[in-house]
Amino acid sequence: MGSRSRAMKITLQGIKQINLKFCPFDRYAGTWEVREYYNKVTSETVKKSNPACQVNMAVLHDNSEPAITICYSDSEERTYHPRTMSLSNIMRDIHNTTRHKLFEKGIPVDYGVVHRY
Repeated sequence: MGSRSRAMKITLQGIKQINLKFCPFDRYAGTWEVREYYNKVTSETVKKSNPACQVNMAVLHDNSEPAITICYSDSEERTYHPRTMSLSNIMRDIHNTTRHKLFEKGIPVDYGVVHRY
């Protein structure tokens, strides 16, 4: 039996800004992860969780290393490098950090999804 993968819910709650950068001509890994993360955080459902969150994409032509930088509401900034981390590990760390920060402030997590019963 194979392992079951669970879909991770994404929230932009508690995040002020997301900066993504990559070089499309880079021959190393990491470009796909940045593009895939951009598609996830700009989806309509995820944007509903925090419409004020800015998502910036920089397409560079200097063979620079791809990076995902998260700026939280409390001014903490974290940078992830997809060459050394998988997208699932990056998303898990962002998810855990966001949930921890919201828990400390006593704010319930909103995933931007309206549940129907």
